[in-house]
Amino acid sequence: MDEHQNDQEGPAKPAPPPSPSMGDLFWVGTACAISVIAGLGLGYLADQWAHTTPWLTFAGLAFGIASAVLLAVRQFRRFT
Repeated sequence: MDEHQNDQEGPAKPAPPPSPSMGDLFWVGTACAISVIAGLGLGYLADQWAHTTPWLTFAGLAFGIASAVLLAVRQFRRFT
């Protein structure tokens, strides 16, 4: 009779992934903002040094945005 009881229960369901806490969300938002600001600032400084305004500023901004997106995706994959 024990054999039939195990068949009726079926396979165990995996535990749901954890949900992000407010601290996790705050950290991701802050890190994204810092990435964008740092990329923009470094691009601006490089422009001032190389006299190529505004091209390196745009490149730094694009790098900062790409960095922020990759950072956010990597962190939120823990919760899916």
